[in-house]
Amino acid sequence: MAHSRSEYRLVERRATPSPSAVPTRPVADEDRDSLAPLLLAAYRGTIDDEGEDLDDAIEAIDHMVGHAIGRFSFVATINTEIAGFSFVIQLDGLHYIDPVVVGPAHKRNGVGTAAVTRSLDELAAAQIFDVGATITDDNLASEALFRSLGFERRGPWT
Repeated sequence: MAHSRSEYRLVERRATPSPSAVPTRPVADEDRDSLAPLLLAAYRGTIDDEGEDLDDAIEAIDHMVGHAIGRFSFVATINTEIAGFSFVIQLDGLHYIDPVVVGPAHKRNGVGTAAVTRSLDELAAAQIFDVGATITDDNLASEALFRSLGFERRGPWT
């Protein structure tokens, strides 16, 4: 069952408390085989879990990578393993950070913050400050992450 989502918009960019110890790099085509299992594991047992299997995750990643703007989309790594990622897409002229994915072993370790912050840094360097995000309602971790970076809920995603 799909849950409702809300739109968040960057209101005032907040600096992260300290430089992240989690390295980030641009997403690359060869990351595809690592991203699908990560997506599946990250969603399993959460509000975003819709019972997908690996084939569904591969299809979703192919769609995401096909729509992501490479120069603003990043993976976060721990010991060379992809621990999470932040993709940026453009829809109706607005840039959205969607999705943000963090593997279950790395949640609450700054991985999501590192990836999103890198995306925001690169967007700002390109003079893009009008940025949105879509978050599944009641995904408290994502809501907290984006609020901590200066995003506010604008209303239901339509």
